[in-house]
Amino acid sequence: MESPEKEVPTETPRSAQKSTAKKKEPKSEEPSLLGRFKPAIKLLIVAVVIVFLVLTIRKAYVDVMEHREHLDFSTMNWRWLFLGLLAYVIGMMPAAIAWLQTLRAFGETVPLWVGLHAYFLGHLGKYVPGKAMVIVLRVGRLAPHGIGIKPTVVSIFVETFTSVAVGAILGCVLLFFAPQFPPTWMVSCAVICIPCSLVFLLPHTFRMVLTFLAKSKIGRMPRSVGDAFTWRLMMRTCAWMILGWILHGTAGWLVLSGIQSTPGLWTFQAWAVCVSAVSLGAVAGFASMLPGGAVIRELVITWLLSSIVPQPPIALFAAIAFRIANLIAEFLVVGVVSMVKGKTPGQ
Repeated sequence: MESPEKEVPTETPRSAQKSTAKKKEPKSEEPSLLGRFKPAIKLLIVAVVIVFLVLTIRKAYVDVMEHREHLDFSTMNWRWLFLGLLAYVIGMMPAAIAWLQTLRAFGETVPLWVGLHAYFLGHLGKYVPGKAMVIVLRVGRLAPHGIGIKPTVVSIFVETFTSVAVGAILGCVLLFFAPQFPPTWMVSCAVICIPCSLVFLLPHTFRMVLTFLAKSKIGRMPRSVGDAFTWRLMMRTCAWMILGWILHGTAGWLVLSGIQSTPGLWTFQAWAVCVSAVSLGAVAGFASMLPGGAVIRELVITWLLSSIVPQPPIALFAAIAFRIANLIAEFLVVGVVSMVKGKTPGQ
């Protein structure tokens, strides 16, 4: 007689958990200790995010004032600056779409405007040291709508590491299109960085991480999460991330053209340098774990732009302008999505 096949333990489906929960006796109406302090915790989270946002804005203002003697604001092309800001806004959408598609691949049904609001609101959390506030804001926004905490956390890590890996690869590849060939040490770093970043784009890598998490205190993930990691999911996510980085790099190129419009900037090589500078600057800022990647991102962008902008003050101001345009774009998107979500029934 054949022995019965061993069943793979999985989490109980959320629908079954809800039906089981309904059969339980109603709990006491007295609020729990966490429930009592929940409003205060929410206010504290908002206060922390606002404080670090104000510090970021203040630093950007101080940096602009320090270099104002090297600039002539009357000669700036505000049309290109506006187009650059618009490109930044549009460039935020591909990563948001990739994140929502990942959540849906995990079996989570996320209302569109709720998901967009959670994503862009979480963006503001990156200005708090440690980046953990991104997870707190997104989970806190989606949990009341019945979205699982574990799938949400995994989707955030997928979106983050995929974005960083794709940005690193794209930035390193475009370095070779710069007007001046990169130094030997930079070429060596790029050759090492590209295959290392590719590791984070393999579905097998994420499955290994899930296996490790299953043995830790975090516990086993829903089976739908592990099954979702396919080549199709990863390739689709990478395609969205490439589009996002290209749009952000193009936004930086337009901002730089608005600051100092010279014929040398209207070339493919100059555009490639801008895309490389924006992507590698963001990757370096993420790796530094500093709020918003401050200082490190500007240093990388300034250094890379020096090959197409001879004046160091202009290159540094362009890096600062990139950061300011990024901030404004994030505030605009959060405001617009919040208004639309508030007017959408059931959201």
